[in-house]
Amino acid sequence: MNDILPVIEAHHFTASDFIAGEAALDFVNTMTGRDVQPRDWLDSYARLLEWAGRARLLPPKSLRALAARAERDPGAGARALVKAKRLREALFEIGSAISARRTPSPEVLELLREHWLAGAESHDFAIDGGRLAAVLDPQADGLDLVASLVAWRFVDQVLPHSPKRLKLCDGPNCSWLFLDTSKAGRRRWCDMADCGNAAKSRRHYARRRTR
Repeated sequence: MNDILPVIEAHHFTASDFIAGEAALDFVNTMTGRDVQPRDWLDSYARLLEWAGRARLLPPKSLRALAARAERDPGAGARALVKAKRLREALFEIGSAISARRTPSPEVLELLREHWLAGAESHDFAIDGGRLAAVLDPQADGLDLVASLVAWRFVDQVLPHSPKRLKLCDGPNCSWLFLDTSKAGRRRWCDMADCGNAAKSRRHYARRRTR
């Protein structure tokens, strides 16, 4: 998007941060404003776990185990955070390429593949509601687990959608990805209450200036 280094912010996640239609895309959106003033909301491994909890990516017991493991080995937690951010930027490149009908680079696809395979290994088969399903192995506890599950969900929940349904928000200083599940498929903004209303205000101001 641009070459400006992101500002790392201490951000507490709320419901308004989960509007992409899929947790894997909400994870990509933990970097916001890529087009103007990028801001990185993952300031620590603990924040990554906070996000995972709000996204319901992992059960509380698993999150507590990961938090304890990172506390025992802060260096390993920091390295896992770096890997998660690399995946996040790879997923943004893949998602924005798909939305623009471009082919993602082999490098980012290989990174996705690496994490996706780790995510697959974190699952087992079980009967769930009378159906055979892949479920998270309760013994999975590596510090890269959040990133692996994000990659798993990106492949399982995002890629099956039509490319025209994966979109990049039209709002400035945003660049969030989202799935457009509207009937008409004409959604332009990540959130009408935020970027949508801001766009309306800009158009209204521009019309008043030209009168």
